[in-house]
This record gives sequence, C-alpha cells and structure tokens, in this order.
Amino acid sequence: MNRRSAVVTGASTGVGYATVRRLSSSGWEVWGGTRSENDALRIERHAGVSSLRIEVTDECSVKRAFEEVVTRRGSLGLDLLVVNAGIVVGGPLEYVSQSAWKQQLEVNVIGVALSIRYALPLLRVCDQSRIVVVGSINSRIGLPLLSPYAASKHALVGLLSSLRGELGPDGPRITLIEPGAIHTPLWEKVAQMSQQVDEDLSPEARQLYGRFSEQAVQNTAEVKRNGLEPSRVADVIEKCANRRYPPRRRLIGRDARMGAMLKIFLPGKLFDFLVRRSRSVRIST
Repeated sequence: MNRRSAVVTGASTGVGYATVRRLSSSGWEVWGGTRSENDALRIERHAGVSSLRIEVTDECSVKRAFEEVVTRRGSLGLDLLVVNAGIVVGGPLEYVSQSAWKQQLEVNVIGVALSIRYALPLLRVCDQSRIVVVGSINSRIGLPLLSPYAASKHALVGLLSSLRGELGPDGPRITLIEPGAIHTPLWEKVAQMSQQVDEDLSPEARQLYGRFSEQAVQNTAEVKRNGLEPSRVADVIEKCANRRYPPRRRLIGRDARMGAMLKIFLPGKLFDFLVRRSRSVRIST
C-alpha cells in the first residue's frame, strides 16, 4: 500500500523534529533532513522515518538529498515538503557584519528556495501535493535588533507569492505558517546571541540600544514559561497537509494573532511606539 510521503528540513530539533514525529505517527513515510549523524540516528528510531543529510546552503547537498528520495520513491513522487530549517541573526543593524547578513539570508531564504526547487519535480507527480514553509510573526512585524531575521522572514512572503503564480492552480498548494514565540532548543542559541550582543556593545552603542538588548536577554525566561510547544506547530502543519484547500498564511499562537491584529488596526506611528516601549522583545524560531 502506498503511504503518503513527506520531506521535512531542519528535522533535528524543535518544530522539525515534532513534525517528523507527528507525521510518522499518522502513518506517513517521512524523510527528515539533518546535518549530523547523531541527529539522523535519533529521528530514525521512529517508525517510517529515514534521514537525509542536508546542508541547505549547499546546492549540491540539497540536490543529492532529493535524488535519494527519488531513488527510494521511484515514480510515486512526494506528497508534502515542510521547509523548516532556519537560524536567527540579530543585533543593531549598525553592528551586524556583512558575513552575518549573508549567513542569515543564505539559510532562511536561499535555503528555502533550493529546497523547494529540488522538491518540485517530486511534488508534481502527486495529486494535491503540499508545501508548508515555517515562517514567523516577524514576516509581518519587524522588532528592534532583529532586522536580519525579520528581513529573511519578510522575504518568504514575496518568494511564496511569486511561486504561487508560477505554479498556477494545478501546482502544489503552498502555506506559510507564522508562529509566535516557540519553546525550542534554538531559543537557547538566541538567548546566548542576545547575551553576547549585550556584552559586546560599546558605551556609545549601549546608550542607543542597551534597553533593547537587555529586554531580549530578559525575555528568555518568559519564552521558557509561555512559549508554544513545537508539537502545537506540528499539529497545524499536519492539518494544512490534510486540508483540500489549506490557507495561504496561518498565524499560530496568541501573541502572533495579537501582534498581527495590532499591526493592521493601529496607526503606524502608534504601533511603532508600542514596539519600542514593549517590555519584551519576542521572536519565533
């Protein structure tokens, strides 16, 4: 019996790992993209799950990974692609290096484009195939000290909008999910980054941006208490995969919905004032 199949990038931890578990428990044949042997072995413990070694910034690596899926699936194609791999780069724009900008955009934008590019031939084989891209509420809202991250998530809106036009009504249905703060291991890296940014600020920079960096550090504890569990996001991904007409964009979490609503209904100057005066700087990962 032909089971539905899915590839999930960034499957080592967090939302990606939760999605692999969710789909496999529902009977899907799943390939999870990882970068390390240990992570590959961990996800392969779940029934119906195989690992793919994918470095999303390396086109050859992405191409080889999907060629492996073709070898395994043959003419059966692919029902679902979940593009989850991503990183967070932050700091005052004045102090973010060119190399850091390149890393942010290569992973979060170019990596998404490459993953979709090499999955498309497989997705076209299946009727009602789906693409789900994990974005962020920061695809709607830009927060202080997160210009690289926000720029990468805003870019996904345009990327997927153009792609829908290219693929037309007979192509895979595409959903951009936009969660609020999520309690994932990646948040620990964000906390370390925020602490490092705070420590590295010069006296002049601290005078300009110190309040924002301190807020980012303090917010870590709040996310640990109140951030969404990755399984909540995985549930939404599975529902999008199962719906005949999945949404084009899907907010997840109370903070994401509230932020989007305020962005729509408040005057721009008032919204910007509230963002600057906010006691917490929140991101999704």
